[in-house]
Amino acid sequence: MVDSAKITNYDTINEVYLAHVEKLDSWNNLYERPYMISQFPSLEGKDVLDLGCGSGFYVNYALKKGARVTAIDASRLTIDRLSASITSPKLRLICADIAEPMPFLDSNTFDYVVCSLIIHYVKDWEPVLLELYRTMKISGKLFISTHHPYQSLNNPLLKNVNYFDTTFVEDTWGNGEKPFQVHYFTRSLTNTLKPFINSQFKIVSIEEPRPNEECKRISPGSYERLNNKPRFLFVTLSK
Repeated sequence: MVDSAKITNYDTINEVYLAHVEKLDSWNNLYERPYMISQFPSLEGKDVLDLGCGSGFYVNYALKKGARVTAIDASRLTIDRLSASITSPKLRLICADIAEPMPFLDSNTFDYVVCSLIIHYVKDWEPVLLELYRTMKISGKLFISTHHPYQSLNNPLLKNVNYFDTTFVEDTWGNGEKPFQVHYFTRSLTNTLKPFINSQFKIVSIEEPRPNEECKRISPGSYERLNNKPRFLFVTLSK
């Protein structure tokens, strides 16, 4: 059985991964983050859970907007780095596998949950959604971004992947001198949407947004690719 948390937690690729996602022209900065932020309501005075906090972008964003933040990541290096770089009484950092139960999170606690490009590292989404439903307040919202199923059909490095299977794969990210290997699960559109449909959450939106004009200005090549082929899927759920 695959222990995905040990393989996908980025401890072994922490520095090169951070350098990759924080580049001005990364798809995180050009595409994923602008759209996610456009969906957020006011965070002032709210309790926010950042599930799979990674580089800490959304941690910093939510704190600057006046939120209280709980951030979870499976990578000890990630949590230690954020602990050293952010000093705030409004921040709680936890190193944990999000695929496992989270009894350290109280029920009916969070107004908003950010699940940014993390859920594709987890094979079974239903238990995660159950835990998040438990921990969220009534009328709370869950903002999810994840790999679009289209990617598994058009990634030349994933030639032997059956689109209809949920498959744990190794992929290569990064250009130039420091490519690095990452592991995640591919799944069909049906297997992507079914856990949301079958959950207790209400589906607010499912989106495949086009890149914005700022993306076009910074990286015309990325703008063209993202404007013609979907890369990420964005789902908003409410309790």
